[in-house]
Amino acid sequence: MRENGSPPPSFWAKVPVDPDFDQWLTIGVERKVLVVVRTVTTLTRLLDILSLIENDRRIQLVFTYDTDSTAIFGAGVPEFLGTLRASVVPWRQALQSRFDLVIAASENDDLHLFDAPIVLVPHGIGFQKYYPRSRTVAGMDPARLVRDGRVVPAMVALSHAEQRAHLREAGPEAAARAVMVGDPCHDRLRAGLHRASAYRAALGAAGHTLVVVASTWGPGSLLGTVPDLPLRLVSELEYDGYRCCAVLHPGITAAHSPWQVDAWLSEARQAGLRVLPPEAGWQAALTAASCVISDFGSLALYAAAVDRPLLLIGDGGETMVPGSPIDALAGQTARLDPDEALGPQIDLAIHRHSPGDHAAVVKQAVGAADLSAGLLRPWLYRLMRLSEPATEASFPPHEVPDVEPQEVATFVVGAEEDGPAIRIVRFPSTGRRHDLVGKHLVAHETRATLRQLASAAIVYVRLEDGDRFPQWSEEILRQWPDASVAAATVGRSTCLVRTRDGGRYELTLASTSLDPLIAASLAYLDRLSTAEVVKIGDRAVTVRVR
Repeated sequence: MRENGSPPPSFWAKVPVDPDFDQWLTIGVERKVLVVVRTVTTLTRLLDILSLIENDRRIQLVFTYDTDSTAIFGAGVPEFLGTLRASVVPWRQALQSRFDLVIAASENDDLHLFDAPIVLVPHGIGFQKYYPRSRTVAGMDPARLVRDGRVVPAMVALSHAEQRAHLREAGPEAAARAVMVGDPCHDRLRAGLHRASAYRAALGAAGHTLVVVASTWGPGSLLGTVPDLPLRLVSELEYDGYRCCAVLHPGITAAHSPWQVDAWLSEARQAGLRVLPPEAGWQAALTAASCVISDFGSLALYAAAVDRPLLLIGDGGETMVPGSPIDALAGQTARLDPDEALGPQIDLAIHRHSPGDHAAVVKQAVGAADLSAGLLRPWLYRLMRLSEPATEASFPPHEVPDVEPQEVATFVVGAEEDGPAIRIVRFPSTGRRHDLVGKHLVAHETRATLRQLASAAIVYVRLEDGDRFPQWSEEILRQWPDASVAAATVGRSTCLVRTRDGGRYELTLASTSLDPLIAASLAYLDRLSTAEVVKIGDRAVTVRVR
């Protein structure tokens, strides 16, 4: 200790695991728990489990990861831990410190070096895959579960009792430590089912069919098999009927870098695709989805667990364990044919889906569904030798994600008469050819490219109020002499337009659930009577013209 009473700098590295630091604590904790993180995926699973104990003031949680023996997909772990603002201690310091419990979601770290009870949980939904180029079930490597004749985990958490058979193959000693506790991730997903509409709104999909693309890693994955699928979805699906969201396994960004993956998906993002970060948000996306397109990763089974219409791509490859729940799901789920139009296949999957279609497969994957909190928490406290709280054990639902809106810069629009109404269809402009009646381009004044603006029939902007519109519209039509209309949306239902001949109009939709920019195409078509009816999909909306 220095003369001024403050600890030396090296002392702070021991926070809050060194007993000498106890005098500095505000809350007198009774137990210290170490959370061993290997990848972003394992950390997301561990956070579900930690939600059972994290608010207990008797427990201090500390995180660590092995920088000397990182996972192949270990990238992103420090950044993710940074967002948690939790205590992170170096690996070697963690090995030298005393803990009352260690929790891990991968057997591939040197867990045998810790002198504390170890809880090992799956980092996916059960044990569905072999490690690449082996017949060892991922999560059950016998060389890792038993070291020097000693079983490393004090408890191996299983999501289903039948998984004991796989564990016995790893060794009867390890199987003796198995405890069936259900699946925390599954139960926490289901705990948020009542938030589906809030999740949908946060993803910009209120009133739309939300298509979620879920890809695991590797050449046999969705993104590895059909890398242009995200772009094709936003190109082919009508913008006013659908929204698209992508959920990518953290291993994809770990292998290629976030920058590279963002660059590969940039065109799709500009066309409206929402790409959720690997560490959070996928739970909300699956819950909110109208249809999920997936490969044979865990998210296919989690989509089934929340009873969503599902389309699969691929065949699971050599890593899929025969007879596993994902194998069973593959046998009963329709495939998406990438060579055919995507919209009709998605609509058919939604139409054919009945509640409970996936129930049998989910039951095969998850034992004691919705009971995991009550099964797992007592074991955690028992191993810590701490009395369990009197409150009922339960998983909190996932928070509504804060997702940045994706504004489409340029639309290809078709408009044709449908009885007394005008039917309008819009697609993001991605270079895909659309054979449409009355086709014209609608481009944003700054986000569109010069080429798009030079070809645009309508140039638009989003304004908070209409005060600036007269001057703005006059300047826009002067700047882009081939444009017929300058348009500005104001609020949720109004579109102000100025035509090339000097006419100025205020168009108001009778519904706030549609983009008021749609009405600008009426000015392009010279359909500006007192009231016009616009059809968008199966919806008919009156537009008042003033």
